[in-house]
Amino acid sequence: MSYRKITKYFQNIKLYGIIGAAVIMAMSVTACSTVKNSGTEISAAQTSAGLADGATVNGIYSYDDMFTERDLDVGYDESSAVKINLADDSTTVTVGDDTETDASKADETKADDSETDETKADESETNETENAASGVYISGNIITITKEGTYVLSGALSEGQIVVDADSAKVQLVLDNADITCASSAAIYVKNADKAFITLAEGSENILMNTAEYEAIDDNNIDAVIFSKDDLTLNGKGTLTINSEYGHGIVSKDDLKLVGGTYNITAENHAISGKDSVRIADGTYNLTSGKDGIHSENADDDEKGFVYIASGDFTIESTGDGIDASYVVQIDEGDFDITAGDGAENATKTHNDIPGGGTRDNMGGGASGGAAQDGEAPSGDKPSGDGSDKSDSGSASGKQTGQTPPDRLDGDSFDGSRPDEKTSDNTGGQTAQTPPDKPGTDTSDGQKSDKNSQSKDIADNTTASSASSDTGSESSSSTSPDADSENNSSTSSDADSTSTKGIKSDGALYVNGGTFTINSADDSFHSNSDATINDGTYTISSGDDGIHADSALLVNGGTITVTESYEGLEGLNITINDGKIDITASDDGMNAAGGNDASGFGGRGGDGFKGMQTPDSARKSNDTSDNTQKSDNTSVASQDTDAASDDEMWMVINGGYVHVLAGGDGLDSNGDLTINGGEVYVDGPSDNGNSAIDYGEKSSFNINGGTVVAVGSSGMAEDVSSDSKQQVAFVKLDSQADAGDVILKDADGNEIISYTVQKKYDCVIISTADLKAGQTYTLSASGNESEVSL
Repeated sequence: MSYRKITKYFQNIKLYGIIGAAVIMAMSVTACSTVKNSGTEISAAQTSAGLADGATVNGIYSYDDMFTERDLDVGYDESSAVKINLADDSTTVTVGDDTETDASKADETKADDSETDETKADESETNETENAASGVYISGNIITITKEGTYVLSGALSEGQIVVDADSAKVQLVLDNADITCASSAAIYVKNADKAFITLAEGSENILMNTAEYEAIDDNNIDAVIFSKDDLTLNGKGTLTINSEYGHGIVSKDDLKLVGGTYNITAENHAISGKDSVRIADGTYNLTSGKDGIHSENADDDEKGFVYIASGDFTIESTGDGIDASYVVQIDEGDFDITAGDGAENATKTHNDIPGGGTRDNMGGGASGGAAQDGEAPSGDKPSGDGSDKSDSGSASGKQTGQTPPDRLDGDSFDGSRPDEKTSDNTGGQTAQTPPDKPGTDTSDGQKSDKNSQSKDIADNTTASSASSDTGSESSSSTSPDADSENNSSTSSDADSTSTKGIKSDGALYVNGGTFTINSADDSFHSNSDATINDGTYTISSGDDGIHADSALLVNGGTITVTESYEGLEGLNITINDGKIDITASDDGMNAAGGNDASGFGGRGGDGFKGMQTPDSARKSNDTSDNTQKSDNTSVASQDTDAASDDEMWMVINGGYVHVLAGGDGLDSNGDLTINGGEVYVDGPSDNGNSAIDYGEKSSFNINGGTVVAVGSSGMAEDVSSDSKQQVAFVKLDSQADAGDVILKDADGNEIISYTVQKKYDCVIISTADLKAGQTYTLSASGNESEVSL
C-alpha cells in the first residue's frame, strides 16, 4: 500500500489520534527525495544484466564442472578388489579367491601363544590383525582401510565401524548388502583421504545406523552416520537406508556429491550436509529430517556452501528447510515433493504492526475486529508505517542484481524508505482459479488490516507452531556439521531458531526446470539475494510467501500455481517475462519492495529488502538501540544508509499469463508498475483498505500493451498514469456488485472482453489493444450496465 493510500485511509476513517499522527509523521520524514527525469515505457527486461562474474541467467554452475568422470563411474574391477565380509568378531578379508585375513583365526592363534613372554607383552593386540597387502586393519569390529583401492563390503556388524585413513589416496567402498550399526559414532568414517567414493552395488540393500548420542573418539566432531573429513562421492544403482537417531545422515566437511542410487534417510538433524557444497547428479531421495533435508554452509568462504541439483526424485519432510544453502542454490531439473515445518497449515502469523498493539483478530488495541460492511474497512483497522532499515543480506559474489527498471515520469521520486505490507483474512477459503472462465463467489469476510512494516519490536512474525528454538541446543560434539574442533570458525546456523522454508538460499537462487510440490510453513522459495525462475511446474502452498527474493525476482517461464500464501510473489523488484502464474494470497498477490515481515524465524533467511531492518534485529524484543524511536506501541526504525534507491523498486510484466486472487492488493509496487504485454487478471480486495492495483507515491503505472482486467474495491483504487501507451477503461461503480461476469462491448455491441469476477467489487480496470480513444463502450458489471467513454 502506498504512502498516499495510507494517508487517505486515515482520513477516510477519521483517525487523527496520537498514534496515527506519529506514524504519518515518521513516514513523511523518510519518504521523500528528489529524482531523475524519466519516460514511461520499458522494453523486455535484460535478463543477463547485472549478473555475477561467470554467471548466466541459468546460474553459475554447469554439470560438466560439477562432476568428474570418476564421480560418474559406478563400475569397479571385482578381480582386483579387496572383499571384506563383515561379521561380529569374525570379519574376513579376501583378494580374489585367496583368504588374506581371518580375524577369528588371528585371535585363536594369538591366544595359543599367550604363554610366551613376548606374546604377553603384546596382549593388547589379541583382537587385532593387519594385512599390509590388502591395506585392511582389523581391531575387533573396527575395520580400518589404509591404502588406495577398491573395497567391497558385505555382511553385518551389530556394533562396528568402517574407518578410511589413507593419506592422499583415493578409496572406493562398494556396499553390497552391508548392514552396519555404530551406536555412538559414524558407521562409515572417512578420517583421511584425498577423496572417498561410496558405491551402492546394483540391486543391493544396505543399512547404516546410529542409535545413541555421539561420543568423541578423536579430535574430529563426528556427528553423522556417514562422516567424511574430505571430498565424498556416493554413486551406484543400489539402495542405502540410513537411520540417525541422534545426528545427521550424511556429512562431508568438503564437497559432497551424490550421483545415483536410492537413499532413504531419517535423521534427527540434517539428512544430507556438505560444508563446501552438495552436488546431486541424479538418484532417488526420501529424506526425513529434524532440521534441513539438504544443507550446505561454509562460514569461511563466501563462494562455498552451495547446492547444485542436476536431476533426481526428491521427497523431503523436514522440520527445518527442505533445501538450504549459505551461498547459491541452482536446480536444473528434477521432481520435488517438499513439506517443511509441517506445511502451511502449521504457520502462525502474528501481525503486531497495528498501532495500539492489535492483531488482525484484535485490531486497534482492544476492540475486536468485525467484518467489514458494504466493502468498507473494519472499525479500528489502522495502518501504520515506517522507514525501517534492513540491509541486503545476499552474497555479493553470488548476486544477480536484476534487470533494467522501467523508465519513470519526470518529477520527484520515492526513495525506498517506506516498506509496505498488509494483513488480510479477506480471501477466506479461496482456492486458485484460472480466469476468465471460472465463476466464483465472494469469499471476503471484509476483515482487513494494513501492514506497513514497523521496527522489529512489533514486526510481522511468521512462526511454525511446532518449530522449536535451537538456540544453544547443539553441543560442539554432536550436531553441527560445521563446528569441528579444528575449525571452530565454521559454525553452523543450526544454533539459530528453526527456519521452515521449502528451498532457501542466502545467495542467488536459480531454478531452470523441474516439477515442484512444496508445502511450507514459511516461504516456499526464498533467496536473500536474487531469484530466477526460468522454467518448471510449481504447486505451492506457503504459510508466508510463495516465492521471495530480497533483491530481484525474475520469472522467464514455467507454470506457477500458488494455492495458498500470505503473499504470492515478493521481491525488491519483480520482472515477469513469460510463464503462467496463478496466485491465491491472503494479502498481496505480487509485491515489489513490500517491506519487512521478519518471516525468517531467526538467523539466515529472513525476509528483508535493502533499507529495512535485518531479520536478526527483528527478533530482539527488548531492542532499545539508538536507531529506533518508539512512541507507545509504535516504533519506527531510522533509514539505513544502504537503502534501496528508487530505481531498484519496480514491477514489470512483459508477457505471460498472470492471475491473482488476493485479500490485499492484487499487484503492489512501491515503485513504478509497468505492463508491456501478456495477460493480467486481478481479483482484488472487496474492502476499501486495499486495491486491485497499487503503486508507489510519486511513481507511475503504465499499461503499454497486453490485456489487463483488474477488479476490486474503489476506496483506494488507482488509475493509470496519463502517458500510458494503451487505452484504459477505469470505472468506479455506484455500489458494490456481487461476483459475476464483467463484459465490455463496443458501440456496435461486439464483445471486447469478458471476465468472471470471483468476489464483490465496485471498481473495474480494463485495457486491451482493441480499445480506442474517443470511443464509447458499454460495461456490464454483474448485470448492471454503464457507458464508458475514452
